[in-house]
Amino acid sequence: MRDVSVRRSALAALEIDLGALRRNAARLRELSAPARFAAVLKANAYGHGLARVARALAYDVDALCVYRAEEAFEIREAGVAAPIIVLGPVDADELAALHAHGVAISLWDSGSYRDDVVAAARRRGTPFAVHAKIETGLTRLGIDPLRAAPALAAYAGEPALRLEGAYTHLAAVEELESSYTLLQLRRFEDALRPVAALLAEQGTKRHAAASAAAMLFPRARLDLVRVGIAAYGLWPSAQTRAALVQPLVLEPVLAWRAPLVLVRDVPAGTPVGYGCTFTTLRPSRIGVLPIGYAEGIPRAVSNRGHVLVGGVRAPIVGRVCMNMTFVDVTDVPGARAGQAATLIGPDGDAAISADEWADWADTINYEIVARLPAEIPRIYAGA
Repeated sequence: MRDVSVRRSALAALEIDLGALRRNAARLRELSAPARFAAVLKANAYGHGLARVARALAYDVDALCVYRAEEAFEIREAGVAAPIIVLGPVDADELAALHAHGVAISLWDSGSYRDDVVAAARRRGTPFAVHAKIETGLTRLGIDPLRAAPALAAYAGEPALRLEGAYTHLAAVEELESSYTLLQLRRFEDALRPVAALLAEQGTKRHAAASAAAMLFPRARLDLVRVGIAAYGLWPSAQTRAALVQPLVLEPVLAWRAPLVLVRDVPAGTPVGYGCTFTTLRPSRIGVLPIGYAEGIPRAVSNRGHVLVGGVRAPIVGRVCMNMTFVDVTDVPGARAGQAATLIGPDGDAAISADEWADWADTINYEIVARLPAEIPRIYAGA
């Protein structure tokens, strides 16, 4: 049985296997070739720790994608020189620092936002790297495809800009709704066709595929793929995993553990937690974990989820509190205060996955890991 533990000074800890992360990235890069490979590190690297993940992947990827300017700055401060693309909006007062750090940003209009970027580039006397986003059916950020060609031509013709990329984001790949995915790809191709020669001359990379599309739609790989959730060993959806024709091994990178701080013997008929939503039906042993929904346990798993204690599944009972959670350890031999409970990861011959947590909380595995607070200590191995 594998020995599991939690740092004594911590209420919980996350164990991050950087070796598994790099192996996942290598497999996904090989699958996507000859397209170039960008790893998506937004949301604190999907809860895995931005700076350490960036350092681990810096020499294995062609670019790192983030959502906010602050994430790009943190990566640079960690000593990572790999190309960075900010996919989300940035403030005008962040442009000078982004430009100085050699960070590419996204543009999706031809108005004042672009004017601010041009002005920032002219002040430093070097072009600003940009990626133009085309809206093809997600109804989010992006240039209307009917106006994309003149906008791209304007970006390419502006000496203060360097048009590194043109991209879109797909809406329904994870649900395997291929007709909508193909429609979006056609819209993207049609939008770029009038300026295809110009983009080729500029060396502009076309990209559309995130994890699911990189796995399932070779047509969507284009010049670059942007892989997020799969690099962390989590499948974009159960449908994606089932539909993949060629075998692909993804190793979960993250384990989550917390100690029992108390184990209490109670008689049958004892209510547990707020609202008395659970009452023991037998003499029971109730363990208390020192973390709750403020530390990333969804309240929706109340009376639904499980943890592992000593390799045995122990159900979550009662309502998840802000900072505490109850588990029934009656069937765990010798359960005691100080013993580690595994929320995600292996314990002995058993394991619990982020996908199970997503099912219990009626959400997706992305949300389970992305909402793990940055304050939880992360213990890194396999660097």
